[in-house]
Amino acid sequence: MIYLQKRKPVLRFFRLNDPYRLLGVLLMMIIIGLPMLTSPEALLQEFKDIVLGEALNDGKTMYLQVLDDTPWLAAWFAKWIGFIFGRSVTARHILALFFLFFQSAFFCLILIRNKAYNENNYLPGLIFGILCFFSFDLISLSHELLASTLLLLALNNLFKEIEFKVQLDETVLNLGVYLGIASMLVFSYTLFLLGTIMILAIFARITFRKSMLLLFGFVFPHSLLLCYYYFHDGLPAIANYFYDANFTIHTVDLITWKSLLPLGSALLIFLFFSIIMLGREARFTKYQSQLMQVMLLWMLLAIAEIFFTRERTPHSFITFIPPLTYFISHYLLLIRRKWISETMLWILLLSVIGISTASRLGKLNSVSYSSMKVKKSAFSQSIENKRVLILADDFGLYENNKMSSYFLNWHFAKHIFEHPEFYENIVLINSSFQKDLPDVIIDENGLMEKVFPRLPQFKKQFYQKGKTYERIR
Repeated sequence: MIYLQKRKPVLRFFRLNDPYRLLGVLLMMIIIGLPMLTSPEALLQEFKDIVLGEALNDGKTMYLQVLDDTPWLAAWFAKWIGFIFGRSVTARHILALFFLFFQSAFFCLILIRNKAYNENNYLPGLIFGILCFFSFDLISLSHELLASTLLLLALNNLFKEIEFKVQLDETVLNLGVYLGIASMLVFSYTLFLLGTIMILAIFARITFRKSMLLLFGFVFPHSLLLCYYYFHDGLPAIANYFYDANFTIHTVDLITWKSLLPLGSALLIFLFFSIIMLGREARFTKYQSQLMQVMLLWMLLAIAEIFFTRERTPHSFITFIPPLTYFISHYLLLIRRKWISETMLWILLLSVIGISTASRLGKLNSVSYSSMKVKKSAFSQSIENKRVLILADDFGLYENNKMSSYFLNWHFAKHIFEHPEFYENIVLINSSFQKDLPDVIIDENGLMEKVFPRLPQFKKQFYQKGKTYERIR
């Protein structure tokens, strides 16, 4: 058995009421995450953010000059991360690791402040840190990671409002603002606003005035964003590429439920044991009972959100980690025999890390990450260090090249290039070429044959070479 302190088991080490125990959580997370930090691999979403950040740092405006459905705040974050770290995947993963540590420490402090357990301890921080590694893609700077950090801030304010000792208007207002900002990172997190209203109606008897204050806080950051695009004549663009594109119940499964089941098997088993133990052994105060019900409802909201998310991946389940941490920590603390609780903690740690590592290394045939990874482009060997326009869904070509013109997302660009007879489409293509003329156009479907006759000033600047058009120097 590994000891963090001489002759002191891990569980007992973290049951002490000492904030410095969080340093042990950080050390554990660094050790577990080291293999992923030393051999980093950019997933599809992360690589797309790298390309998007480069385009925005070139002076383009999101939705007006970059056609994509990435939520605005996520795009803004990608821009500044790209400005600071360039294309470094390792730097992004290190930053993601510290985001996860902040979440584990902050959630642990929330539970201590609200007396969620009969003893003040830092075991939830350890459990949170372990659960963050149930799949290797959680150590990526995803939109869900950033948005879930805002959800934890919102959850903190939700607990404050439920606690009748201190009820302030700014608590409800801040709660709405945090939820609003989170929805600008992952739009489907809007569902947590509806859930929050329901929770406050049940446990805090929220008044109509406070409900309006909560809604105002949620709408406020969106109002500022709409004002910005109004003054840039971009309301139709943001409505089309942000709100309309993300307001959908269609989910793209980048990982199948068949793969998710073995990844989350250990977590589901421990959750089952936790619910059984809480029903039999727990002795709660009225407020602790309310907190347990809130966490249960929060977990149900997380389940509902999964069915509305745009792309379902293992890191889409990051919103499950706080309620799972709450219940599993309760379970371990309620076990009377210390050696049994210590053994169960090690079983949790080894099973989560073992399944995650085996899946990452391809040792579990039932788990497939293939749809989450960037596929190699057929043009990668022949085209390098160019500014390219890709008229297909071929993101792998950006590995050694940069995006040119306005068309990042082929789902939106397809209709524009397939119908150049529409005036607004040809105007947009013309504007994109004037702003950022590509060095190479990848045109596997011959779409430029209809576009170039309407843009003669650009046609004479390119010559065709198989399925590509290369710019004449």
